[in-house]
Amino acid sequence: MGKQTQAQVARETTSRTWRNQTSWCWNIIPKAQLTGEVHAVVLLDATKVGNLVNLIARTTKHVIGWRWVAWESSNTWELLLQQLPEPTVVVCDGQKGISLAVARVWPSARVQRCMFHVWQNMRAKLTLHPQTAAGIDLLAHFKKIWDIKTPAQAQIWQKEFQTIYSKHKDFLAQRTFVKDPAKGQRKWWYTHRGVRSAYRQIGKLIEDEQLFTHLDTELIKRVGQPIPRTTNHLEGGINSQLKEKLKLHRGLTQTHQQRLVDWYLYGRTEDQKPTRFFL
Repeated sequence: MGKQTQAQVARETTSRTWRNQTSWCWNIIPKAQLTGEVHAVVLLDATKVGNLVNLIARTTKHVIGWRWVAWESSNTWELLLQQLPEPTVVVCDGQKGISLAVARVWPSARVQRCMFHVWQNMRAKLTLHPQTAAGIDLLAHFKKIWDIKTPAQAQIWQKEFQTIYSKHKDFLAQRTFVKDPAKGQRKWWYTHRGVRSAYRQIGKLIEDEQLFTHLDTELIKRVGQPIPRTTNHLEGGINSQLKEKLKLHRGLTQTHQQRLVDWYLYGRTEDQKPTRFFL
């Protein structure tokens, strides 16, 4: 788990001998201890490791579960969520698989969409230098979201969004038609698809009440702790460090990469057992 190379660790012997002596360690697979504890806030995210994807669930302090899957989907997320009690609030990036799994397995949980991921979506759809008035207005308005600290400010921001949307509604509804479409070919599409998609995403988040869940004062009292507005506890606190360790030890096989990740995540669980527990 450290920064030392294989040669540095095996100073008193050869690298090959060291590998032979420690090869059995790679077969030990640590797993999070499922205690059944109900957590008020759970953060969900996934990170790609080699050819597989690691799904991670954690609180703001500890990792509570993870699962290796071939790809991220609602079914694979359900397998992880079914092992954990339903929390009061879920913070996630809004990936379709997560959203569907949460709706099925934890139907009563409130959702806070990760603001950073929403910003990434806006940046991808609008670019940082929009060429249309609708795009310029939405980008400028969205940037104000980082300064919102109270429910009253959130209400004002949402009303201003509706005003901007109404202003550009006709522009966003413009269509491009094909003069002589071939059989089976689409006859039309929305002309400004990127900008339209960005407006529709914000509108849907407002409609589903997933944009400012972290400012709901009654909900904060109920959970007894601040509600994160991003998954940075995962993105910055887990995923970035995992990628750094994998980079330091690049060249590991798929299985060895998984073991490194397993032990790293286990080291961030709350009720850790001694290493001999897994022998």
